[in-house]
Amino acid sequence: MYIRYYDAKGITIGGIELEKISLLVSTGNLGDNIIEEGSFYEGVKRQIDCFAADAGTADAGPTFLGADMPHNPIEWEEHDLELLLVESRKRNVPMIVGSCSTTGTDSAVDRYADIIRRLAKKHKLEPFKMALIYSQVSKEELQRRLKDIEPLEAPYELTEEVLNETTNVTASMGIEQIVHALEEGADVILAGRACDDAVLAAYPIYKGFPKGISLHMGKAAECASLVCWPQMVKESIIATVTKEYFSIEPMHPAQRATPHSVAAHSMYERTNPFVQGVPGGILDMHESEYVAETDRITRVYGSKFVPSPDGTYKVKLEGAGEVGYRVYHLVGIRDTRAIANIDQILVDTRKKVSQIIGPHRDGDYELFFHVYGKNAIMKDFEPQERITSHELAVVIEAISKDQELATSVAKCAKFRFFYMSYPGQMNSSGGSVALLTDEPLYPKNKCYKWTVDHLLRLDDPLDDKIFRFSFETVRGR
Repeated sequence: MYIRYYDAKGITIGGIELEKISLLVSTGNLGDNIIEEGSFYEGVKRQIDCFAADAGTADAGPTFLGADMPHNPIEWEEHDLELLLVESRKRNVPMIVGSCSTTGTDSAVDRYADIIRRLAKKHKLEPFKMALIYSQVSKEELQRRLKDIEPLEAPYELTEEVLNETTNVTASMGIEQIVHALEEGADVILAGRACDDAVLAAYPIYKGFPKGISLHMGKAAECASLVCWPQMVKESIIATVTKEYFSIEPMHPAQRATPHSVAAHSMYERTNPFVQGVPGGILDMHESEYVAETDRITRVYGSKFVPSPDGTYKVKLEGAGEVGYRVYHLVGIRDTRAIANIDQILVDTRKKVSQIIGPHRDGDYELFFHVYGKNAIMKDFEPQERITSHELAVVIEAISKDQELATSVAKCAKFRFFYMSYPGQMNSSGGSVALLTDEPLYPKNKCYKWTVDHLLRLDDPLDDKIFRFSFETVRGR
């Protein structure tokens, strides 16, 4: 990687300005909070060739995929979709959304499609072609293909037993599926689970721009204004792709896309900061060169796409399954002597809960202590051994397939904190902790876990058992 700082404005080849395509990117997670309209409408003053937005993330955890439910308020998602739809149809340019409603399940794609149909009628839009790309995969289909599946980050093979513990599975599409929809003349594309970079890279690749440059643009621009400094969310940027480079320009006047900020965002969430795995190969950023075009615009040269050596095409599978019910209690500790002995207190509390609930039932529940003020965030990776907190919050988390048992475990642990014993203790009654509420806290949803994090090999990227297409004409009048 190289970073250069100089004014590169006006670079030409043979005296002719490079052909280019510009995308307006306004959000890194459509519907998770809303697009800021000021910079969005500043962006649409420019020549925009495509509106693209990623709407998904695994950062939301396994619950929304496992329960097949929306992560965001529907009105927020409708707000963002309305901005993109109306402005893209005014210009008669494509609108591409990937990983609909966070998870990209079939029901999520259908939910977005219903919103688009309503918005088309609301604004009396001229007819347009809409493509729905479904990427939820049946467990029965995966069971037939176990020989073609290998672990990605999961520390185990995908088996029939794992699938039995799984509720829903999606396959993360690359650019090929979206390009197919574009080739079929789609004006609006609503995709199931998709690689973040593919949602943005598909259109320039469809138009013949280099795959490496386009994919790196997708990687850098996928979170919209987070690629710029100072960091702001839901502000729009323009990502421009040419045959030689891509550039990032923020639409908010207080932001700058610098070589440093673009390089930093290109590297985040990577085990190897210079390599990004994509279906069919890798994005290689070892020779990427980050150049300041102006003090607010950065260009990136030299990014390459390297096909898989054996020609294989693999897509990521994400799956989640139900664990049971989750119950919380929250206790606060202010006694510095108790804080100094918190590790032993947790051991004693866990032991007492086991005695009271019954050792024979230990396998029927899980009990966790999250100690905010001591290792709650990094757990065993926390490098700071000695703490100086004057108070701690202990979040008690009990999980069981039996809701009554989970409640009993959480209540029992809470009760034992009232009567903890530790060196130097000054009080002699149950007044050692403070409670936010005496009632156990029940999350709205059941508890889920990630069960599938694997790669599926495909002979055809358009395999209709994995990716399914539906095309329709939407009429607003």
